[in-house]
Amino acid sequence: MLGQTIAAIATPPGVGGIGIIRISGGEALSVLQRVFRPAAAGDESVFTPRRLYLGRVQNAADESLDQALAVYMPAPHSYTGEDVAEIQCHGGYVVCREVLAAVLAAGAVPAEPGEFTARAFINGKMSLDQAEAVIDLIEAKSAEALKISERQLDGSLQRKIAALADQLLSLLAELELLIDYPDEATEPPAERLASELNAACDTVRRLMAQAREGRLYREGALTAIVGPANAGKSTLLNALLEEERSIVTPIPGTTRDTVEEYYVLGGLPLKLVDTAGIRDTEDPVEQAGIARSKRAMAMADLILVVLDAAAPLDAFWRGVIAENAARPLFLLLNKCDTARHETLAAELAVLAPGVQVLPISAKSGKGLHTLKEAVREMLLTSGDDEPLSGLINERQRAALLQAEEALSQAAAGLELCFDAEILSVDLQTAWQALAEISGQAVADDIIERVFSRFCLGK
Repeated sequence: MLGQTIAAIATPPGVGGIGIIRISGGEALSVLQRVFRPAAAGDESVFTPRRLYLGRVQNAADESLDQALAVYMPAPHSYTGEDVAEIQCHGGYVVCREVLAAVLAAGAVPAEPGEFTARAFINGKMSLDQAEAVIDLIEAKSAEALKISERQLDGSLQRKIAALADQLLSLLAELELLIDYPDEATEPPAERLASELNAACDTVRRLMAQAREGRLYREGALTAIVGPANAGKSTLLNALLEEERSIVTPIPGTTRDTVEEYYVLGGLPLKLVDTAGIRDTEDPVEQAGIARSKRAMAMADLILVVLDAAAPLDAFWRGVIAENAARPLFLLLNKCDTARHETLAAELAVLAPGVQVLPISAKSGKGLHTLKEAVREMLLTSGDDEPLSGLINERQRAALLQAEEALSQAAAGLELCFDAEILSVDLQTAWQALAEISGQAVADDIIERVFSRFCLGK
C-alpha cells in the first residue's frame, strides 16, 4: 500500500479523554484540509508544520462532528518519514469512528495493522530490531522491561550489530582484495585475523546470553507453584500478590484449575501459576486440574514446590523432586512457624543435593523476602553486569546463532590453514545473519511476520 495515504485510530478502542486519528502519506495534508476547520480566522488551507490547531472536524456533508486539535508534520521529520497529520478528538468510540470515516471519505485508505511502523522501517526511520522494540515497549509488563525496550528503540542493540557488521565488512574487503589481486595484495597476519574473529564471536555470544533474560522480561518468567494438596500453594500466591486471588480453605482439592497472575519482582515480571494439588483422586474435574498442573510444571522457567513442613514426604513427591532437581527449583517448607522442619529439610538435602530448601510461612510472611531475592538471583543468571541491549527475541537469537556458527567455523578453519575464499564465505554468512537482525537484508515474509504483531494505528 506504499504510495497511498493511510489512516487509522491510533488510540485503544473504548471511552477515554482523547482519541487520535493518524494519517500518513503524500496526501496527508490535503486530507486534513478537507476535514478540519481551524477556529482561528485566516487561510484555512495553511497549516504551519508542528503547530497544534484548535478547530472542528467536518464530514463530507459539512456537518460538524467534534471540536478537536490537529497537527501536520511534513516528511521526512515524522514517525513514518512521510507527511503525517493527526487529529486529536474526544475519546468516545462513536466519535472516533465518525472522524475516521470522514478522513477515509476525504481520500485516505484504512491502514493495515503495524503499517505506520512498517513505513517507518521502509523509509529508514528505524531498523527492524527497533521496530520490534516498539511492540515490546507497548506490551511491557514491568518498568524494567519498559526501560530495556526504550534502550533498544533508541538504537542500543542496532549500534552493536552495526559496529560488528562493519568490522566484518572491513575483514571481507581485505579478503576480497587478496582474492581478486593475489599478486599485489598482502596477506593479513593470521594472528590479527584470529584475534578479530574471536572478539566478534565473544560479542555475539554475549548478545545471545541476553536472549533468555530478554524473553523473561518480555513474557514474564513462568513460575509454577506446585505441591501436595493443602500444602499452602494458594496462600503463597495470595501472599506474593498481597491480595486474595486464590480461594484458601482447609479442604484438600479446593484449587481445581490453574490460577495465573503477573507479579513484578524487582523489575522482573513473573507469571505465577497456582496449580491444583497433585494427588491420587477419582474426581474427574480435579484430575483435569492436576493434568494442567503437570503441564505448567513441565513448561515452567521456575518451579516452587510448596511442602507442608509438618507432613511426611510421600513416594510420589520424592520422585517429582528427584526428577526435577536439575531444573530451576526451590523447595519451600511452608508453615515453618508452627512446625519443626529440620527433619524434612535434612531428608530433602539428601534427595536433591544442591537444590535450595527455604523455610517459609506463607500465612505470616516469614521467609518471603529471602525467597524473593533467591528467585531473582536464580532467574537472572547471565553474570553480565552490562545492561541488556534490548529484549532480544527468538528471531534475533536465531540470527545471532547463525552468525556465531559462521564465525566459529571461520576461526576453526584459520587454525588449520589460511584460505581467503573459504574465510570470505564464512564472513559473508555471518554478515548476512547480522543484517537480518537490523533488516538490511531480510526476507519479505519475515518483515510481514514482525509487523503482524502490531495493532491498528501503530
